[in-house]
Amino acid sequence: MLKKFSHLLLALVIFVVTTGITVSIHYCGGHVKDVSFLAAPKACCEIPQGCCHDKVFIVKIENDFSISSYTFDFEQLEVVLPVLIELIKVETPIKVRKNFVEYIVPPPKIQTVLSCLQNYRL
Repeated sequence: MLKKFSHLLLALVIFVVTTGITVSIHYCGGHVKDVSFLAAPKACCEIPQGCCHDKVFIVKIENDFSISSYTFDFEQLEVVLPVLIELIKVETPIKVRKNFVEYIVPPPKIQTVLSCLQNYRL
């Protein structure tokens, strides 16, 4: 249960951070009066008097994690490949019996099994 919950929480955090979330903060007289996510903050005064102002922050990852192109350096492969070929151990092939079916004993017949389990009274 804890594993499922942690996976769900991690997926939610990744979703929110990659798509972005808007945080709105309402200041009144230099003090924070309201903080809201994904919506406009509530004003503390019905009539604005000039002491209130709002700040909006967008929390989002700026990095793009997708690979646009990939280059492969073949010069490194020229150095490593001969070493890998020398390290491969060549083994002799194992002989496989062709007629392995001949050595398998078939299971006993049902009559034989039942006769061993029965009690005979004389």
